[in-house]
Amino acid sequence: MTQGPTSPVALIIFASKRAGKKYRRSIEVARFYPSASYAPKARPVFEARIDRDTLLNALEKLNIEFVNRGGNIVELYNDSDFRRAIVFAAVRQILASPSKAREWVEVVKAMSDLEVLFWFTKFSYHHERVGYWGVYRVAKAITVLYKL
Repeated sequence: MTQGPTSPVALIIFASKRAGKKYRRSIEVARFYPSASYAPKARPVFEARIDRDTLLNALEKLNIEFVNRGGNIVELYNDSDFRRAIVFAAVRQILASPSKAREWVEVVKAMSDLEVLFWFTKFSYHHERVGYWGVYRVAKAITVLYKL
């Protein structure tokens, strides 16, 4: 975690959400907002079922510049880092094995900006159109493609 420039480009806000039809439970989610001006009724660009500690550790390992503002808000200072964080979180939410998760961090770190932009576009489109299960299908395709 380093001190970034004065104007953040994006926000990640952590919250809890109710999930499940038959057995209601509370899950942690990370909501990604593209601008630093957060409004309470704003729709996130992306939402992932990932806890705060997992995402913050991954941001450090990916060398992404961020500032932790309080317990629930993280500021990002670069658009490509914002997209990289979304690609990481989208696939990490379906990985159960810790060893596969460590491999996924290394894969995301090795991705080029063009590749990250492609997967970010896929994830944001399917999140908007289909929701969680659309994102799951794209993330499953990535796990097969990269042999995770």
